[in-house]
Amino acid sequence: MDVISPHLSTPDLMRIAAESKSGSVKLSDIEQQLLLEMLKERGREELDFGQELVVDSVKIVRRVTGNVSIFFGKL
Repeated sequence: MDVISPHLSTPDLMRIAAESKSGSVKLSDIEQQLLLEMLKERGREELDFGQELVVDSVKIVRRVTGNVSIFFGKL
């Protein structure tokens, strides 16, 4: 788990997630779960209701209901 750290910025974590989905970075199942949970928590903390953040092929959306969704792929 050298790649993932809570000290990384949200865009850096999103880049790691994009690289993981593309296959250029290999993460274990536990690391992937941790990364997704960290991104969801960052979305709750850093985004306002209805706001979204896009980095590479990853988009984090904080819905007006407060739920946080993460999307991968062409955006």
